[in-house]
Amino acid sequence: MKNRHSFRNAFGMGQIMAMLLVVLPMLAFIITLMIDYWSVMQEDYKLKLIANQVSMVLDGEQDLRAADLNATLNGSINNICPRGTTLSFSTPQDAPTLGQVSVSIAYVHNGPYFKNKTLSTQMQTYSYHDQNISITGTCQ
Repeated sequence: MKNRHSFRNAFGMGQIMAMLLVVLPMLAFIITLMIDYWSVMQEDYKLKLIANQVSMVLDGEQDLRAADLNATLNGSINNICPRGTTLSFSTPQDAPTLGQVSVSIAYVHNGPYFKNKTLSTQMQTYSYHDQNISITGTCQ
């Protein structure tokens, strides 16, 4: 007697159910996790860009006491914050080392998998004009 294999016997309900119950949810999880991770990486890149821009502006200032830092910094950097948030700065303080510009930028990410994760970056440079400042910015 010949043994005939049909499509129905070769690919039965067990394989279909395994595909629907295991493979497709796993693919959905992996894809959404990758998208959330990608958005975290993009936000981290934007924070580093903001810190770089802020340090460049502060390095170029002759007298940091006379400058209106919030107006100067928010005017040129505010539209870089992730997801349409706005940038606000703390009161500038003296940096721990003379002639140093210390910039910290923070943002809280709320995604499907990485919830309430604080992303932050810090940049320290030396001032061209021997200024001494430490400032913290938050995108919120």
